[in-house]
Amino acid sequence: MKKKNSDTRTLLGMTLSKKGWNNVVIYIVLILMFAFYFMGHRDDQSAESHLQPFADQVLVGLSDNERELIRVGNRWQLQRGELSQEEQAKWLSAWQNIELRVHEGLLQGQEYGIEIILLDVNEPVNVAVFFTADKTLVALPGYDHVFKVMNPEPDALRP
Repeated sequence: MKKKNSDTRTLLGMTLSKKGWNNVVIYIVLILMFAFYFMGHRDDQSAESHLQPFADQVLVGLSDNERELIRVGNRWQLQRGELSQEEQAKWLSAWQNIELRVHEGLLQGQEYGIEIILLDVNEPVNVAVFFTADKTLVALPGYDHVFKVMNPEPDALRP
């Protein structure tokens, strides 16, 4: 009769000591941690390459060479130029929700300048937008990159 060793355990046909099973559990947990960590980082674009510059800020004014739209209380007031209510809403929404991605290249195309006034920011933000046939590029102050507009449609950025 064989004496059964109480320090060994058999599972699925594998017999290991208690210490051996502890090592197996530790390695399985580590493998799962690494697998879940890298599943979250599959995107080949880094977080810095994708930008929504005004999503968490409150716009209180937009102006270009022809139009000036200022927030007065809860309403928007057109100070200069002509825009319908629908065009105003489209213009504001486009700039509030603009989505940019880093673009490797130089600025080119027809230039459009816009001044954006943000709540709690002392000076207006001057943004240069460059329209070409196939892409729209944006130059933001304080950034060393050129950005490509991903959303909204380029026509929404200027009324």
